[in-house]
Amino acid sequence: MSQPKKNRYKTTSFYVTISMAFILFLLLIFGMAIMRLDKIYGQEKEKIEIDVFFRENAKTSQMKKVEKEIAMDYRVNSTEYIPKEKAWESIKKEIGSELAEEIAEGNPLYNSVNLTLKKEYAVLDSVEIFEQNLTEKHEDIISEISYSKAHFLTINETLYNGLWYALGFCSILIIIAVVLINNTIRLSIFSKRFLIRTMQFVGAKHSFIQKPFLLNSITQGILSALLAILIYIVMSLFLENYNSYIGELVFKPENMNTNLIMFAIITGIGVLVSFGSTFFSMKKYLKLSQDELYKR
Repeated sequence: MSQPKKNRYKTTSFYVTISMAFILFLLLIFGMAIMRLDKIYGQEKEKIEIDVFFRENAKTSQMKKVEKEIAMDYRVNSTEYIPKEKAWESIKKEIGSELAEEIAEGNPLYNSVNLTLKKEYAVLDSVEIFEQNLTEKHEDIISEISYSKAHFLTINETLYNGLWYALGFCSILIIIAVVLINNTIRLSIFSKRFLIRTMQFVGAKHSFIQKPFLLNSITQGILSALLAILIYIVMSLFLENYNSYIGELVFKPENMNTNLIMFAIITGIGVLVSFGSTFFSMKKYLKLSQDELYKR
């Protein structure tokens, strides 16, 4: 009769481990999304273009000097000098030469520098300061600095809102995970309540009874986390070349520090929840009276 009970114990532990693994896997995915959110939006912020237009009478040497100065600015990510001839040819290719000639005679454009800022400075306040400094210093050369204020505002608001939504959703997921794992572990211990009572009858101390259950809970937490990490890495092998934001969520060697941090957090959550649920469930069943033991 002892062998079926042992097998039932192993089966219950197996189901607890698998259930925890899938819950921890979901937490791992959302955790990665939160940690990579800044990088994803940072890449978008560094794509926002700013155009610095020069005056008609500006000399080539002066424009090149300003371009070099802009490129060396610590806030600037990339620069490109665009002669007005090249800009006009690009427009004619896009809309057609005939339509371009109908819109304007000759070349109405100005020489310019196209630039992008580093993500830390791609916010409207920093852009306005950058614009003010540049125009004041080169007022005789620069005629206008053009960029979309709405674009800077929108992408930064999206990042801020997205971060809070992700944190909120992850918090809800953690609560659900704790409840599900706790219930699963309670059912596991419930199935062994008579074994616990038998150990009490023969005079075993509470600490002695709890010890194997608590050690098993730590093992379950670690195994569940390792299984969740393994599922995540296997999934990454199939999605590593996915050309989308999903590609930012997968396991990559260049993101090793972020990966290791999340793996440690997931392992900690798995052990903490498993151990905590087991500890409190054990305290509950150790205090049950004989009548309560059969009622539950």
